[in-house]
Amino acid sequence: MYNLKKKFPIIYNDQNISEAINKITKSKIKILFVVNKTNKLLGSISSGDLRRSIRKKIDLKDSVEKIMYRKPKYFRQNTNNSSSVKDFICIPVVNKKREIVDFKFNTNLIRNKKNTVFLMAGGRGLRLMPLTKKTPKPLLKIKGIPIIERIILNFIDQGFKNFIISVNYLGHKIKKYLGNGKRLKVNIKYINEKKFLGTAGSLSLVDFKKTVFPLILTNSDLLSDIDYNNLVDYHNKKKADITICGKNKFFEMPYGEILQNHEKVKAIKEKPKIYHLINAGVYIMDKNILKSIVKNKKLMMNEFITHQIKKNKKIFCYPIYENWIDIGNKLDYKNNK
Repeated sequence: MYNLKKKFPIIYNDQNISEAINKITKSKIKILFVVNKTNKLLGSISSGDLRRSIRKKIDLKDSVEKIMYRKPKYFRQNTNNSSSVKDFICIPVVNKKREIVDFKFNTNLIRNKKNTVFLMAGGRGLRLMPLTKKTPKPLLKIKGIPIIERIILNFIDQGFKNFIISVNYLGHKIKKYLGNGKRLKVNIKYINEKKFLGTAGSLSLVDFKKTVFPLILTNSDLLSDIDYNNLVDYHNKKKADITICGKNKFFEMPYGEILQNHEKVKAIKEKPKIYHLINAGVYIMDKNILKSIVKNKKLMMNEFITHQIKKNKKIFCYPIYENWIDIGNKLDYKNNK
């Protein structure tokens, strides 16, 4: 049997969806191939498969076979397939028994992206006081590196080079630290809020002529391993006006829930887990949707999106399974520092 090294993108069919999420989050390839004990190819799991499982509320303890694609692309051993690999980042090579013996990788699919990334960095960080009394929240350090720099480095790793940062509270310190982005080999421009404009209000000051859309918008206190390339592809494929990233959260009720039919008790469900898809604070927006924002007027993101929903705009949710940390208070910061 061929000895597959740990670095290869495989997962065994007796492993669960949670293990698949851990593996694919750590991989730059964003695809796993499901095999049995003899390394026979059974299926594949992509980022899209994991996101669909979140929408369907599938239990993460279920086997990966429940969500895998059962007709994956593969190459036969000892055949010339070089011309077919150009549209794929990774394809397994199998023998006559359909056991994986190798992989073909295509690194040409990773290229620089022109989309603009908008970082909201103007807040006071009141819940982190007194830590933010003299230091803006985006410059607080996680493992020795400021939060906002970690965010930018993650985007750089995925090919993004163009950034707009909206600043207000202690904004001069952020501008001094990051400058025009030359140190990080990126392009950074700034929007200077003269007053607090809210999470959506600063978008009214974007120079449309110098901005490449769709625009990726994120808070500068969020650490995440989101696959932004896949997010942009999803937004474009849906022809969405706004795409909102949603993070799957489970909350366990500390009491038994009584289930009833009218007044008759049907069952008691002990400490049920409640499913919620929460707003992860990451968005993609098209140019036309931003033109309706009044300049220099305070506007919160929830207000803006609610208004667009009423106007029947195309707004989609993109579930994220990747690591996601909101540095919202002193406990969150201490736990990740």
